[in-house]
Amino acid sequence: MLSAKYNIIMKINSMAKKLGSLGGQARAKKLLPERKKEIASMGGQARAFSLLAAKRIKLNFAYVNTIDALRSAYEKQNQSH
Repeated sequence: MLSAKYNIIMKINSMAKKLGSLGGQARAKKLLPERKKEIASMGGQARAFSLLAAKRIKLNFAYVNTIDALRSAYEKQNQSH
């Protein structure tokens, strides 16, 4: 069971989160629709770039695995000669 000391810290953290969220909502209300669209577009581009990077990393690992498999098959073949 947590002591009261940790409960206070947890309450402060959740309150800070809530205040931060309210600040973000207030900021969003002040932004022009064009700026909101611009920010959303940047977020979409960042997400697309991240997904593309993850796909390229996955393909690179598949390539490395294929090269390793070919190398070990080649080495086995040359050991028998």
